[in-house]
Amino acid sequence: MFKLSRKGWNNVIIVGVLIVITLLHRMELAQQENSATRPRPLLPETAVVLTWQGPSWQIERIGQGWRSGPDLGLSRDQLAAHIEAWQGWLLPPGQPVRGTPVNLKIWVAGQSDPIEVGLYQDNGKFAALLPPSTWLALSQEQYRSLLRPTP
Repeated sequence: MFKLSRKGWNNVIIVGVLIVITLLHRMELAQQENSATRPRPLLPETAVVLTWQGPSWQIERIGQGWRSGPDLGLSRDQLAAHIEAWQGWLLPPGQPVRGTPVNLKIWVAGQSDPIEVGLYQDNGKFAALLPPSTWLALSQEQYRSLLRPTP
């Protein structure tokens, strides 16, 4: 057994606490780096969409079904499939894309303000900007689907 003075034990405790703090800090940095490179959805997983508004159309929840305005020529099941697909996408992190955004507004249950998503395209690159400043890469098909859902 080691025989240390009171001052010696205090130094051992201080060094031990510093080591633990350093390890926790490194773990937090590694977790942040990992989450920055992980694909993520457009909306939180638990979000219940009430209304999804595009540039010239709107899909809104009516009871258990959906309706569009103006009429997009899609059945309730097709509208539900679009909403479900959009919520199910896991999009990789993207780089900022220049250009003028096309804005989507998504009203979610439990929030008074809509979630605003900016869609960008420039030279064959497509991206979505989520608040506050999260860029996600989109494919051309995903970009077109968000601009105007089709049958």
